[in-house]
Amino acid sequence: MWNEPILSKWVPRPLLDARSRRPVMNPPEEDNLISNAITARRVGELGIPVSIGAHGQREGLGAHWDMWTFVMGGMTPMQSLHTGTINPARALGLDKDLGSLEPGKLADLVVLDDNPLENIRNSDHIAMTMIGGRLLDSNLQVVAGGSGGFRPFWFQQQAGGAFTAGTANAVTHQED
Repeated sequence: MWNEPILSKWVPRPLLDARSRRPVMNPPEEDNLISNAITARRVGELGIPVSIGAHGQREGLGAHWDMWTFVMGGMTPMQSLHTGTINPARALGLDKDLGSLEPGKLADLVVLDDNPLENIRNSDHIAMTMIGGRLLDSNLQVVAGGSGGFRPFWFQQQAGGAFTAGTANAVTHQED
């Protein structure tokens, strides 16, 4: 996670390292990621809708990781994309407004640089995001449907900038 380009762009390095680097605590024989993905595929084959289950890990990337894992378990990329779009919308009773692109539905969406049907790992190659009728570029600046954009995050501003990699190293060494 600490090398993930999206995270590196939006999360200060010291926070990213502190929240994503940890020792492996389970033996390899207990790693059940693929087994769970295979089971999810089998459940889907029985006609039971499968949805992503990320719990907010690392700034929303957990949703992508879930979809990638489902493909590792044998789902097609399209089936996997449904686990993060229309399936959860249906499960929540919101599919009349969300989960697919159709006339009359809300149109919050992402525009991708690469096709996730060719490689599911392209799901995080986000070029633009449409939110509430405003089209934002990858730097979260409005390019259509309004003006402005997102203000700098706390760590990008002067006070937040005081917490740098050097500061993190000093803090880390004090804790050692």
